[in-house]
Amino acid sequence: MKKLIFILLAALPLVATSQTKVKETAVPRSVILALEKTYDSYKVRTWYQAPGQYIAELVVDGQNGRSYFTAGGDWQYSAFPVKESECPTLMNTYFVNNYPGYRIRLIEYVEEMNGDNYYRMTIAKKGIGEADCEMIFDTRGKLMKSNAPDPDAVKRDYYTHNNPDASEAKITEKTGTETSRQRTRPAPKVDQPQTQKFEPSDKIVADFSKSYGKRVVAGPEWVERNEEYAVAYYTNNQKVKMEAVYQISNDAPVMTGKLLAKDRYNSTILKYIEEKFNGEKYKIEKMVVYEFNSKYRVNGKKPKPYTYVVVSQKVKGSKELKYTRLEFDSSGQFTGLLAQPLDERDVQ
Repeated sequence: MKKLIFILLAALPLVATSQTKVKETAVPRSVILALEKTYDSYKVRTWYQAPGQYIAELVVDGQNGRSYFTAGGDWQYSAFPVKESECPTLMNTYFVNNYPGYRIRLIEYVEEMNGDNYYRMTIAKKGIGEADCEMIFDTRGKLMKSNAPDPDAVKRDYYTHNNPDASEAKITEKTGTETSRQRTRPAPKVDQPQTQKFEPSDKIVADFSKSYGKRVVAGPEWVERNEEYAVAYYTNNQKVKMEAVYQISNDAPVMTGKLLAKDRYNSTILKYIEEKFNGEKYKIEKMVVYEFNSKYRVNGKKPKPYTYVVVSQKVKGSKELKYTRLEFDSSGQFTGLLAQPLDERDVQ
């Protein structure tokens, strides 16, 4: 990703506040020719002029957007608003896992004159008058650049705000960084999931039947996990509870989850939980190992398996349970916390 991208991004707020609507007859011929050279088919709705720049509000292939040109007639870049559901899964997952308490203000697909295409996500903390932040992702959804707050700080602040009794993270004085033993653990929360039943497509049903059908003895129960994923909960012929996760946008299998028996729990994970819940009463409700489909790729590579753990504790003076959700990498090292259940079946 070239430096020019970020120079242009920094200039955008200035353009937005100083642009003036102009007639097409006032636009230099060199700018019109540059637009014609950039896109074979388009329709300009409105022209704007800004200091040293002309902006075309246009429609290309049925999609609204804006193209930016220098006063001398050089195309700089174009930006097209896109929906969250149209973005790479990796990109959406990064936002959900790292910016609780934030909302997406705008997502744009940007085409650069130098051939660099990327997504720009504008986010802001929920509330009135909060400043916008921008994150740049490549076309596969990998984060390339960001001026958003540090994700660890965001999650720490979010959980501390929502869990006043959560302990503060202990910072290593010598290095100023957190170790896996020192990272804070938020106070657990009572689940309030929303019911999201899911009707699988014929393609998903066919794939599930081919991949798992012969081993299914109970289920499947289909649930929409979020806008991106649907999951089939079932029990196989070895009486093991399983999950088959599919991507809704393309009906493709993503990963399979296996609920571990207690005698198969990862010892490294057990040690971590024991340390973090030291002196507290708790119960490991489930430990699930997720393995990705053989054809599923992120940045051209198959992701490594990971483990998802749900820990429950009793609410004082109530029959309700509250939960803490943790994720660990394939080696059993802690990688992150989830603020809410995956779906309605996630320990109810």
